Amino acid sequence: MDKVLIVGATGLLGRALSEALKGQANLITASRNGSMETVDMGDALSVEAMFRRIGPVHHILSVAGEAPFKPFDQITSADWAHGTGSKMMGQINLTQLGWHNILPGGSITLTSGILSTYPMAGSSVITTINSAVEGFVRAASFELSGKVRVNAVSPGWISETLQAMGMNTDAGLPVAEVAKVYVEVLKSDETGQIKIAAKH
Repeated sequence: MDKVLIVGATGLLGRALSEALKGQANLITASRNGSMETVDMGDALSVEAMFRRIGPVHHILSVAGEAPFKPFDQITSADWAHGTGSKMMGQINLTQLGWHNILPGGSITLTSGILSTYPMAGSSVITTINSAVEGFVRAASFELSGKVRVNAVSPGWISETLQAMGMNTDAGLPVAEVAKVYVEVLKSDETGQIKIAAKH
């Protein structure tokens, strides 16, 4: 079975991905805590150490990284630094430091988000970062063509997240359905693609 690294494995989506791939892959789970591997993907040294420990893999799935959602007039330089360091540079670190650990025919799948396409009030930081991740995927796919496939999934609202926030779940997609999109991308032959995982 393919060896698959899931970064962000303890989150809602990471757990759903682990469930979706159970029995189909040899899973290695990674997160800041509570997983087989401990990693801070915003720290290049931590990422390098993880790859030294785990060795070659067929696929990397990243569902980690944070970015603040807050009104424009309340955003601070610390908010920008946190978002870019976590969700943007964290995923760039995984790709730049991990691509040479990918076995032939393998892939890297990152996570952006629907706010890159449909921004709203309060989304300036996360919209910018999601857009940057998507731009990185498109560019990196050219650089790594013939070596590693690089794609991203752009999730919309997840039903379970809306429910936890006490909001109407009608606009959400169940997390198991979102996880299926990641699995489809992992198994495809495409590269440089951004796949939407949102309720139509």
